[in-house]
Amino acid sequence: MSTNRHTLQNSEIVKFSESLEKGLPIFFLEKKLTVEDGWVAVMTVGGSYQETLAAGTHFLGKYKINRELKSTLVDIRIKTLNVITDREFSISQPVPVEVNIDLAVEYRVVDARRVALEMTTPLTSLFDRVLQALRDGVVNATLDEIRRQGGGIAQAVQHHLQAMKLPQTLGMEVLNVMTTRIKATDTGGDALATRQLEWWTRMQDAVVNGNIYQHINVTPQYLMLTQPDLYAKLNAGHVEVLKELIDKGMLDPSGVMNQPTRSTGGNMMDMTNLLLGGLTGMGIQNGPTQPTGYAGQPSSPSPQITSGGAGASSAKDIHARMEEEIRYLEQVPGVKVEVSPGVNGRGIADGSYNLRVSFKSSSYAAQYVLYITCPPGYPQSTPSIELAQNEEEVSFQSTVLRRWAGQWLVEIVREVRQYFS
Repeated sequence: MSTNRHTLQNSEIVKFSESLEKGLPIFFLEKKLTVEDGWVAVMTVGGSYQETLAAGTHFLGKYKINRELKSTLVDIRIKTLNVITDREFSISQPVPVEVNIDLAVEYRVVDARRVALEMTTPLTSLFDRVLQALRDGVVNATLDEIRRQGGGIAQAVQHHLQAMKLPQTLGMEVLNVMTTRIKATDTGGDALATRQLEWWTRMQDAVVNGNIYQHINVTPQYLMLTQPDLYAKLNAGHVEVLKELIDKGMLDPSGVMNQPTRSTGGNMMDMTNLLLGGLTGMGIQNGPTQPTGYAGQPSSPSPQITSGGAGASSAKDIHARMEEEIRYLEQVPGVKVEVSPGVNGRGIADGSYNLRVSFKSSSYAAQYVLYITCPPGYPQSTPSIELAQNEEEVSFQSTVLRRWAGQWLVEIVREVRQYFS
């Protein structure tokens, strides 16, 4: 992880104290100071601020003799601060990925006296505040924001900088923030996150293709170019595939290819499920509905993708869902899971579950215990968590819970492990 902070030159905006000679108080013997356009000169006499001189030629005979006279030149033009980062930040939704972000920050000096006399490294100080604002802007970013080239991140950074009141603290104001480069690199050494990223990319590509297919007539020639494997199975006479296409409205009984939306009222699920491997005759599961990044497939059929998104219910039976949850949790190395069903006041099971998930930090010899309560109606109902470190309760704000839409509990466990490692 690195930035270009060490390459900054504060002399770009400030040329520090230069001693001047006043000369004799006679017109042709007076010394003069020339200030170029775009700069101002902050004058001090005997170490105290005297005045700020604008661009032009100024005679120095007006200052008293035998007093130390110094000038500090400050650039007041609109300038650009380039902020370059390399693996300095990471996002957590929908999968943890390290991100490279470069910004172009337009700024200018509005208080030359403050910049010249009260700050030793004004440009470095501005850089540090931009980096802090960028950190605040990335914390809630997603891969979708990365694909949109970070326009929302740039706006968030600018808002954070405006809230810092830089004219009063640094003597500078930020006029605009632009994202010049943004790229999701990889998941570092997190093997689980790498698997998650593969699933997420596959799902996003499928959704994009589904949007395309809604506006075109799917012909055998189109399938031959875009889905050669499926086209080969069609030519081989796979009855299951043909029946699935007919059921989904993509193929009418006479063998003519239809537009997918004619039978679904405009939903994109037909071709999306097809691309995700939703054809049961091909023996492929709908991967994106399980917790991505973990080995194994759900024992019960995965649901179809609906307009509700990834948060749709993954099972009608809470007990079957909980069996899947426990199986995924047990696959995480070093995790121990204890489960007990909840009961009402009469001792009858009420459909809730209590889980105790314990593990050790990978970086410190600390024992963590995560208590998870799944209320009746789970996974549509949001679970609640409590976290203890070495038997002492600690506070933890889970991003997964804030955006709960029927995900899997193993995602919360992975989030906690990553945070405390």
